[in-house]
Amino acid sequence: MYSQEVFLMQTQYLIPPEVPQVPPYEAQQMAQGLAGDLALFLFPLLVTLDRLLDKRLVRTFLQTIQVILAYRDRVGGLLLSELGGYLLSPEQAPAGSKRLSTLLHSPKWDAQVVGDELWQQASQQVHSWQEQGEEGLAIWDGSEWEKPESEASEDLCAVRSSKAKRLSHIKPGYYNPPTRPIVVPGLHWLAVVLVEQSWRACLLPTR
Repeated sequence: MYSQEVFLMQTQYLIPPEVPQVPPYEAQQMAQGLAGDLALFLFPLLVTLDRLLDKRLVRTFLQTIQVILAYRDRVGGLLLSELGGYLLSPEQAPAGSKRLSTLLHSPKWDAQVVGDELWQQASQQVHSWQEQGEEGLAIWDGSEWEKPESEASEDLCAVRSSKAKRLSHIKPGYYNPPTRPIVVPGLHWLAVVLVEQSWRACLLPTR
């Protein structure tokens, strides 16, 4: 009787093993479907790039967008070495980085190609909404990118440092905070998203 009570007490506090959750979809099929949707979304831009670049570079462009979306990392997600490892494999990271560097430094294209294509798609979308008698909204998004350690980057300008403002909050008994805003090198960027009443969205190029 005593041993049975001890056994019941022991089993009372046991944590049952968790049953692994099975997603309601096949992961590989969903990944292939999303990759196909992305290629379809980028198809007009890929056609434009195909007229300017080698087909291998166009393929690298599409694969790079897939990698950025799949492996989101705010700190190191856009480093060439990181993207190169995801583009091919960790063992082939130098080769992947070289392939991506060849795409970025090609003199046959620049960021304006992507911007022009986004403007064209947005204009077509607005025209389509107007023909259907629908109204769209332009959502304005502005932000600042602090680059306090940079000196030679393009388009640098003075921006107010939000980090310095946060660190210089009044701390009684320690010091007097600065009276003027702290300014560091950085970038201003603007983006506009066109949204229809049913929340279909269309991105405009950032500046």
